[in-house]
Amino acid sequence: MTAKAKRNKEGRSGDIKIGLLTSMLIMFAAALAVCISLTVILFSAMGRSVYARVLANSMRTQAERLAEETLSYLDGELTPDSYKFLIRSRDESIVVLVGEKHPLSIFDPPDREDQGKPGEPPSDGNGGSTFEDDMAVCTALYEETVTGERGGMTKIGPKRVVAGVPLISEDGETLGALFVIRPMSDISETSRSLLIVLIIASAIAGAAMFIPIFFMTRWLTDPLKKLTRAAGELSAGNYAERARVEGSHEIRELGESFNTLAESLQEKIGELTVERNRLSALLEGLGEGIVAFDTDGNITRYNNSAVRLLGGAAGAELSSLPEAARIAEAAKRVLADGRECIATFPCEDRVIRVSAEPIDEENGRTAGAVALLMDMTEAERLEQTRRDYVANVSHELRTPLASIRGIADMLNDGLVKNESDRARYYGYILKESIRLSTLINDLLELSRLQSGGVALKLTRVEMYELIADVADRMSAPAAERGMRVDLTLPEGQYYANSNPDRVEQVLLSLMDNAVKHGTEGGTITVGMRDGGEKWEVFVENPAEIGKKDLGHIFERFYKADLAHTGEGTGLGLAIVEEVLRLMGETVSVVSENGSVRFTFTVAKAQPKAK
Repeated sequence: MTAKAKRNKEGRSGDIKIGLLTSMLIMFAAALAVCISLTVILFSAMGRSVYARVLANSMRTQAERLAEETLSYLDGELTPDSYKFLIRSRDESIVVLVGEKHPLSIFDPPDREDQGKPGEPPSDGNGGSTFEDDMAVCTALYEETVTGERGGMTKIGPKRVVAGVPLISEDGETLGALFVIRPMSDISETSRSLLIVLIIASAIAGAAMFIPIFFMTRWLTDPLKKLTRAAGELSAGNYAERARVEGSHEIRELGESFNTLAESLQEKIGELTVERNRLSALLEGLGEGIVAFDTDGNITRYNNSAVRLLGGAAGAELSSLPEAARIAEAAKRVLADGRECIATFPCEDRVIRVSAEPIDEENGRTAGAVALLMDMTEAERLEQTRRDYVANVSHELRTPLASIRGIADMLNDGLVKNESDRARYYGYILKESIRLSTLINDLLELSRLQSGGVALKLTRVEMYELIADVADRMSAPAAERGMRVDLTLPEGQYYANSNPDRVEQVLLSLMDNAVKHGTEGGTITVGMRDGGEKWEVFVENPAEIGKKDLGHIFERFYKADLAHTGEGTGLGLAIVEEVLRLMGETVSVVSENGSVRFTFTVAKAQPKAK
């Protein structure tokens, strides 16, 4: 430290004393406030009970004086009117019991609409006593009052304060007892008033103390406030802000250190801003999602691609998205293990792959984690489709080939001697060959439709003739199974804008499906109804499809018969759906009440211009 700095420090040594003095004054003011508060609290807690005890002693003295006046009245020395006036002039309720605990007969029974004065104590409407209550209390305390060793009693209850003294004549005979009663509500009101006065006085004293404390505190804190303001400007991005060096020695040193820090920070922030802008441009240009985490697993930064992949709208907060918890879980696992974590999870209609890795500093300490999000939906779908397709094709091809090979081996080995059996086995080979050919043709047809290599020309089609022709052609196959075809469409002209060959193909496939899978002996109903802008063609047959099968009915190779032992290749309905999709139409299926109905749409043709 230089000599000049030492002189400045010694010259401002008084500042330290002033600072300490200010601190002491502040502590004194705080202690004063605490004392006042404790006084108010203690008064609130104990003032009512203390005041009640003081009042009880005063009421005892009053009761003794009134007992003397009552004895004078009973001896005839005091007229009834004078005695009544004396009793009724009291603020307290007076109850006099004589003889067998009966109230003094000079008082009339209380009027329930105007309860007040002797024999009729007041009711404050807030829990105060009634005449019956006071009589019950006085009756209960009668024995204790007339037999007490101290010649009377006082009792403080939750609703009233009671002071009682016995009425003893000059010859020592106990004539009865006199009770003075005051409701606790009166005591509470008086105590509340005193508390308000105490609070007001305390507030005035505190206000008087606040003025000197305020000025002395402001003198001490003004330099710190200015330093805080400068720090706020710095944190808000105004890196050119500097603190004013003033105040006590400690505060001046703090200001100088702050300015040095600000200059260094301004240089570093400038460099970091350039790097941040480069990084932001790079992150926002990525199609993959990037999410950064701190060492506690909290999200610190992310790009818009991450929000989009997790199903959020542009500009949405990533942490508010439901699937953000999965990313945070992967990051926390990385932070705990220090190793890469790869996970795949569904998000709405997509499959997201998250790859999280730790961020290590040069000293080997983990500074956080970063997660890379990739949309694997299409890849997963293609892979699953490939696996299913290969499995289904292998299964469907294996069955007829195995049958053909088995029969061919038998024939080749000469195991079949009978000519009729040999002919029957040749028929089996022919049937399985036809089935295999049909399967291959259906596969090629479906592949051509899905590849987009089929061009469908739409023309004006008369639907009644087409539907009636297909229904007539399918009558024979249906009859072989004991079924009949019922056409419910009234004869007429119904024009559609579609491809007649493909509509016929769809209708034949649906009716063939009804013949193969419908209940034998049932009726296949074919018809069409007006659906607004489109015709709705339906094929209905008696059968049932389970709910779990309805959602898969149009999938390739799907059969409700899991063993795939039934008729058909399992591609017919998939071809139907693909053909209708290419024509811009839809197909649906409903199974209820023992009946299955397939419905597909055909666009209506515009009327011809006249």
